[in-house]
Amino acid sequence: MDHDKTPVLEAIDQYRRGEYYTFALPGHRFGRGLDNRTAAVLSRSTFESDVIMAKQAVSEAEELMADAVGAKQAVFATCGSSISIHVAILTVTGPGRKILVDRNVHKSVVASLILAGVQPVWLRPSWDHERQIAHPAPAADVEAALERDRDIAAVLIITPTEYGTGADVRGVAEICHRRNLPLIVDEAWGAHFPFHPDVPTAAVQAGADLVVQSLHKADGGLCQASMILVGGDRVDTVDLRLRLDLITTTSPSALLYGSIDGFRRRMVLEGRQLLDEALSRVRDLRARVSKLPHLSVMDESINGHDGVAEWDPLKLSVDVSALGISGYQAKDWMQEKRRLTVQLGDARRVVCSLTYSDDDVSFARLGDAFEALATDPPKADRPEPRVPELERLNLEQAMPPRDAFFAETEQVADPAGRISAEMISPYPPGVPAVLPGERFTEEVAGYLRAGLAAGMKLPDASDPELKTFRVVRE
Repeated sequence: MDHDKTPVLEAIDQYRRGEYYTFALPGHRFGRGLDNRTAAVLSRSTFESDVIMAKQAVSEAEELMADAVGAKQAVFATCGSSISIHVAILTVTGPGRKILVDRNVHKSVVASLILAGVQPVWLRPSWDHERQIAHPAPAADVEAALERDRDIAAVLIITPTEYGTGADVRGVAEICHRRNLPLIVDEAWGAHFPFHPDVPTAAVQAGADLVVQSLHKADGGLCQASMILVGGDRVDTVDLRLRLDLITTTSPSALLYGSIDGFRRRMVLEGRQLLDEALSRVRDLRARVSKLPHLSVMDESINGHDGVAEWDPLKLSVDVSALGISGYQAKDWMQEKRRLTVQLGDARRVVCSLTYSDDDVSFARLGDAFEALATDPPKADRPEPRVPELERLNLEQAMPPRDAFFAETEQVADPAGRISAEMISPYPPGVPAVLPGERFTEEVAGYLRAGLAAGMKLPDASDPELKTFRVVRE
């Protein structure tokens, strides 16, 4: 196939060059009705490219993408990977059925379970006590779970994690396929994986049946640009598109489609070189930061830890706890003192998402910031986070998520022993610490309250101050 083509971008360009006028949507008339303030900030050309008719070229662009990454089909989505996850789950399962799911999934997966009325069977993560983080569950745990419960109809795993640790997708796929079960992989951070051998194996090439990717996370797409890749023949692709049609917008953004289209072209033509250069810069930066006092940097030695089959070197995870501060404070310091926004701050570390778009100047700036932080760290300015023994974060699923979410509820100050009716998700990464149907414990309530005081972001809590929690009324 001719990967120099960009069907969506060409359709937008053709419309803009033609003497077309529309009495249909969009009502801004391709920027004609724009005020100067909006044009100054968002650019008039953005609105000139908002050509909804360009969606007619999406089918060809999807065929090119599928060919580029080795998928049976590619399905573009413009409402973010949250919607793509909903579509994937609604396609392979439905009300009353069971699905084996990584417990450290993004909150969108839990929302999908609620929407679909699906009963989760939780696959517990591999807890890393040394680093106080969760890694993917080993393939053997997947096999054991499927042996215990023969009613499971599908499997969903997330890889890589926000920290860059990747699951054994090939091993999990083989286990699922021996039972003729479809495997969904939330590979939000991995749209570039098919284009270089030194990053984790692309899930669709490792045997996954449905793969969800976010084009904006580590790649060249606009926010909300997402796609679902289909591998093999276990998923009915007609059903897939019907489910997408059920919940997606009928007015998709050509800007998002065009960004996916342009990303594919660039990766096929230049991706190997771009990622070569990015990986080289990352190696140099990781070596520099690793030499700084009191900072500990995750590296390739993480490979082989329980559940870690692969590792994404484009994630820079730096433990700052030896400086006497939390990752929450370090993240805020980077923002306030160095005007640098990092991907994640947690109880112990900051994580930077590095991409081929970062150049030598930006890498040097980040290295300088870590050097300044290590040389003259700020004094602790907030309470310390309290992370319980990690297994204490494994909560009992006392009710199905859907039943708990739609139950009669009340707000209580002491939730211990009560069944949660809400999701509370430290963000990023957006993995719920507690979700509907799980039974609160004192440890989890204390962990969340201490985390909030230390700087943890909890955008979905019913009470943003955590004075009360939403529980199922008894």
